[in-house]
Amino acid sequence: MKDDGTEFATSRSVITTRGITSGIRGLKVGKLRPDTVILDDLQSSETAANIEQVEKISDIIKRDIMNLSSKGKLAVLMTSTPICPEDLCEKIEHDISWKTTKYPAVIEWPTDIVKHPDNGLWAQYFKMFDGELAEDLPHSKSLDFYKKNRA
Repeated sequence: MKDDGTEFATSRSVITTRGITSGIRGLKVGKLRPDTVILDDLQSSETAANIEQVEKISDIIKRDIMNLSSKGKLAVLMTSTPICPEDLCEKIEHDISWKTTKYPAVIEWPTDIVKHPDNGLWAQYFKMFDGELAEDLPHSKSLDFYKKNRA
């Protein structure tokens, strides 16, 4: 909405963000209610390990988020990293009302990391990369090292 109360000219699409513990219930922008919600990493290491916190977040999803659409249809997508047993990821995965898909972060570790975790090529690369990051330098030295040793 503009300051004068009139709506902005749009394709009737609005993107807005909210934290999981902010006032979500009844969310509207102008006259528009959500038809798609994206939930991104709702748990920290601390909340994942605390069953009460997992339940609290799960209740917010069920009670507040799943009832946001005035049309009765709402697409909800959640990206999440499993942290520990019985965390929010596992709870959602076992809930039959959700369709879940798992994608591994690492399909297969490079042999060099497995055989030489502290002094192999990857260890040297990460040390260079982290040093450049700490000094707020461009990653040219680590990138050159990577390109040279890519094979």
